[in-house]
Amino acid sequence: MPGLFISYRRDDQAGFAGRLADALGTAFGADNVFRDIEDIRPGDDFVVTLKKQLHGVDVMLVMIGPAWLTTSRNGIRRLDDPGDFVRLEIQAGLESGKPVIPVLVGGALMPAEADLPPTLAGLARRQAVVLSDAGWRSDVERLVTSLRDLLPGLGNRKTVTRTGGLILAGVTVLVLLALFAAMRYLPEKAGSSQPMAVITQQSAAEIAGRWTARVKYAWGDEYQEVFEFKMLGKQLHGSASYLSSRLTIEQASLEDGWLRFITRSREMLGSDSPWKDVTHRYTGQVTPEGIRFTLESSGGYTLNPALEFVATRASP
Repeated sequence: MPGLFISYRRDDQAGFAGRLADALGTAFGADNVFRDIEDIRPGDDFVVTLKKQLHGVDVMLVMIGPAWLTTSRNGIRRLDDPGDFVRLEIQAGLESGKPVIPVLVGGALMPAEADLPPTLAGLARRQAVVLSDAGWRSDVERLVTSLRDLLPGLGNRKTVTRTGGLILAGVTVLVLLALFAAMRYLPEKAGSSQPMAVITQQSAAEIAGRWTARVKYAWGDEYQEVFEFKMLGKQLHGSASYLSSRLTIEQASLEDGWLRFITRSREMLGSDSPWKDVTHRYTGQVTPEGIRFTLESSGGYTLNPALEFVATRASP
C-alpha cells in the first residue's frame, strides 16, 4: 500500500498535484504515492479503490488551490455534496486519526472552520504547508524532510540513492551552517575582543511591559497574541503567547533596537503520532510605531512560512 495519499480536485490543482507526486515519487518511490488519475485502472470502481487505498495510507496531503473551497456543480458547492469524492477522501483521512496535512498552492489561503462542512471542520485546525511557485523546489524539499519523520520506513529506498551525493553534500552544508550559527550565539570566552549583546537600562525601558499583536497564521486563523517583558538583574525575561498559549521566552537579547528570543511548544498530528518539539524564533525591530516582528517556526510536523506582524504597547 502507498504511504502517501494526495487528495486534490482535478479542476483546481491537477497540475500542482502532478508536480508534487513526481517529487514525492523520487523521494519515497512512485509505488508509495497514490494519486487517483494515474493509479485507478480502467474499469475499477472509483469509490472501492479509494477506500482500499485510504485504509493503508500513512499520511494524507490535501492540496488546496484558489478554487478548492468554491468549486460548484449545478449551482451547488461540491464540498456540500455528501457524495463528493474529495469530501469523502478528506473525511476518511480525518476519521482515521492519521496525519492529514493541508498543502496550499497557487496562493490559496487556509479555509476557516466555518467555511467547511461539519465533517471536514477538523481540517481547519491542521497546520498547513505552503508550496509557492517561486520557491517550489525548496518548499518541497522541506516538506520531504518533514514527511521522512512520519514515514521512517520509506527513508532508505533505492530511488533516493541516485542523488545520494547531492544529499550528502546538502547535509554537509547544513551541518556547516548549523555550526556557524551556533558559533554566532555561543557566549564569548573571557578576554575575547568580540562584545556580548548589550541590554542597557534605556533599551530595556523601551520594551518593558505588555504588548499585543493580532497575528494571522498560514492556515487562516487569527489570534490576539500577548508579549510581556521585564528585566531581572541584567537579564531580559518574559513570555510570548503562541495560539494564545503563554510560552516562556528564552535566549533573549536586545541590542541596537533589535529584540531576539525564542519560545518552544509541542504539536502532534493525529492520535497515533508522537509529540514533536517546535521552536519559535522571534526577531523584532523596536520602532516608534511598535515592535515589528518576524516569526519563524521549525521542528514540528508541518512547515510554516515566516510571519510578519507589529506588536503595539497595551494600554495600562
